[in-house]
Amino acid sequence: MKINLDRTSSGFCIGVQGTIHVAEEKLSAKEKLFSLGDVVHNEVEVRRLENLGLRTIDEAAFEALRNSSVLIRAHGEPPETYARAKRNNLEITDTTCPVVSKLQRTARLLHQLGYQIVIYGKRTHPEVVGINGHCGNQAVIIKHADLSDPEELRDLDTRKKTALISQTTMDVPGFHELKTSLETLFAAAAEQSVRPWRPVRDIDITAAMTGQQEMERNVFKDTICRQVSSRNRKLHDFALANSCIVFVAGKKSSNGQVLYGICRAANPRSYFIEDIQDIEDSWFEERPDVTVESVGICGATSTPMWLLEKVAGFLDKRFNH
Repeated sequence: MKINLDRTSSGFCIGVQGTIHVAEEKLSAKEKLFSLGDVVHNEVEVRRLENLGLRTIDEAAFEALRNSSVLIRAHGEPPETYARAKRNNLEITDTTCPVVSKLQRTARLLHQLGYQIVIYGKRTHPEVVGINGHCGNQAVIIKHADLSDPEELRDLDTRKKTALISQTTMDVPGFHELKTSLETLFAAAAEQSVRPWRPVRDIDITAAMTGQQEMERNVFKDTICRQVSSRNRKLHDFALANSCIVFVAGKKSSNGQVLYGICRAANPRSYFIEDIQDIEDSWFEERPDVTVESVGICGATSTPMWLLEKVAGFLDKRFNH
């Protein structure tokens, strides 16, 4: 059985890799380090770092903490987190992904310009919580691009000038579907013909902030991370190229669920695992005593390469020795 390990479109994205690297450096120096929330949405990697001394805490524990060092993970945090840290004399090690930091700035400036902010994303995702914090916790958060969830639209005001942005790990087609849906909704509410919303650049926002020019009433900015979104097509092709797929990710990983869905759509013989104990021999049987020709090992942006290698090694030893 040929085992193919995907090294080009699986494994940590640059933002997560930076967070893990900083955490390892501090822990190797025997520093006491707390992580506000899981350092990454992968239980196996979290346990590895906790075994090195990292302590994961929730919001309540963070509020009670004093005189300690706290890691801000790649997802980022709202401004209030930093304010609380200052009040409680906490040293912040900030590893917010640069792409997320840029998005937070975009949300903050658009909010200051008076725009109603619509975020394409998942309400409880830590990145979205952080972005929302940068626009006064007043953003309208929409996950369903077709506007099929009335609850998500409860606070949407079609009379306000509006800016659409996105959680960095959402899908590009969904973002543009949501833009089209909002264009239609706003036009209907105003009893006007549909008018395309205008894309805005950083320079446009800066010019508006300095009063040099005004922006359109309804705008959008595609803030999806291309390092993440570019994996979609590559994983689709990888899944097609193998007899079956073992997709490795944490159950909490939003990105993992999306990428696994892409693999499964391309190859129905795709299986989701967190670690090797989830593997079943029957997945690799073509017929009695005959294994599939090839198995592809891949994973999410929150899946460490060492874990993918562990899975590949386990399968090789199990079926090829």
